[in-house]
Amino acid sequence: MGSAVKMKLKNIEATLFDLFDTLLLIKKVDEDIGEKCVRNVYTFLSNNGISVSYEVFRKSYSEVRKQIYERPGAELEEPHFCIRLAKTLQNIGFDYDADSPLVRRAAEAYMEELSRYVYLDAEAIPLLQKIRSSGYKTGVISNFSIPEGARKLIDIHGIKDFLDTIVISGEINRRKPSPEIFIRALNNLGVDASKAVFIGDTPDIDIEGAKKVGMKTILIKRRDEKKTEESRPDFIVSSLKEILELL
Repeated sequence: MGSAVKMKLKNIEATLFDLFDTLLLIKKVDEDIGEKCVRNVYTFLSNNGISVSYEVFRKSYSEVRKQIYERPGAELEEPHFCIRLAKTLQNIGFDYDADSPLVRRAAEAYMEELSRYVYLDAEAIPLLQKIRSSGYKTGVISNFSIPEGARKLIDIHGIKDFLDTIVISGEINRRKPSPEIFIRALNNLGVDASKAVFIGDTPDIDIEGAKKVGMKTILIKRRDEKKTEESRPDFIVSSLKEILELL
């Protein structure tokens, strides 16, 4: 494994980033943000004709989530959030499908709550500006089941124009560390994996996934994790600005 001292990546044409906890950060609060988002979905639904207790709704939501993500072979899949929500409602007697306007609007309610806690790393835009001006292609590869919401956050926080490609797992039903999602982004850029570097914060998902397709890797260490060393990133940094020293 490399280090950020006196070493550089060579023959790189593209830099690809994870989104959440890499370019976009999430505020630390006492309450579970995911739970607050689900409750906001419930509040929207209950105000629009879904008459059921939160406990019944939450139980169905949890059961469906478990069915989707914990069934054999599903660990690399990412069904759209609306599929999960529609099944949640169907299980408690409400006949809505994933394309229903009510379900789509409920997904927006989830994002409205989540967006309150998301902010841009202050070093993100200066880094992206420098990378683009140096001639590198750029992109984002993100695991997220509401791709429209992720794209909106990218736009709102001013980084869309610095990205040549954006691949969100919920759009293609494949999530990191699946090779397919990395290959999709590389193909969009027309860059070979050996000439691309992936920057992310999760060792087993971001780093191991990118390494499997032949990309170079930089782990941005947002927290202490046992798997950091096991994933063997090429470089470890503690902030985005350190990445410039490697290119």
